[in-house]
Amino acid sequence: MTESILAITGPTSGIGRGAVKVLATSFDRVLLLCRNLEKGNRLKEELSELNAELNIDIIKCDLSELSSVRESARTIRDQFGHIDCLINNAGMVSVSKQESIDGYELMMATNYLGPFLLTHELIPLVMKSDRKQIVVVSSGAYKFAPMKKPFFKPTRFSAIKGYGRSKLGTLYLAQELHEFYSHRGLRTTAVHPGMVSTNIGKDSVSKSLGDFVFKLLDPFFVSIEEGCKSVVSAVEQPDKYAGVYSDEGKVAPVRKHGSDFKMRRDFIDATLKELNLNAL
Repeated sequence: MTESILAITGPTSGIGRGAVKVLATSFDRVLLLCRNLEKGNRLKEELSELNAELNIDIIKCDLSELSSVRESARTIRDQFGHIDCLINNAGMVSVSKQESIDGYELMMATNYLGPFLLTHELIPLVMKSDRKQIVVVSSGAYKFAPMKKPFFKPTRFSAIKGYGRSKLGTLYLAQELHEFYSHRGLRTTAVHPGMVSTNIGKDSVSKSLGDFVFKLLDPFFVSIEEGCKSVVSAVEQPDKYAGVYSDEGKVAPVRKHGSDFKMRRDFIDATLKELNLNAL
């Protein structure tokens, strides 16, 4: 019997942590793609307690840094012949203007460009599996703002619009995957699980500004238990959720900017050019 393998980004906190702990008994092996290896090792110990037979590998991966994404993908390709399910979960909110090491707006780099590149690098392994599944954690925040050029290095910063556009990008990624790979058996789901409230992004700005931005995002905040349910449901019921947008577990229509095909096409084409790729 072929070993079943789950790969997940952002597994050490929030929704990712909750989801991988539930899914620890559903796979033979879990690949934890972590930015913080110390947290990864602590999670590994917890998962081993939940399932002593689970094989667990910790892969260093900083999604905000393209070279780190490429290196982690190379490590995985060298060690494994397939991936049954890839969960693009990692994400962040920044209430101040920050740039990634590659010069991109940090939320767009972490929430979209890194996951897009990782998916490109790992999709051959996903397509070699029997399961062929990708879950993309998006957000209802995709409705906040349409894409606007320059896509990846905006001249003006808005925390709300910047976060919304990065999550609109993840929705476009899921739509592209479904459009181009579903006929080959890939089952892709875009999930809005809600957000787990943390202090991420508040540290470098005034308390009043941080509190204001997070108050605007408050309708999207859920508990870890609530948030991970929709991700787990998408993984456990791939046929039900294939090719759809799951809004906290309920199949929902994509609205506003999420259904703008021309905008998606322009954005994806710009992404491919920026990452020097011929295709997803």
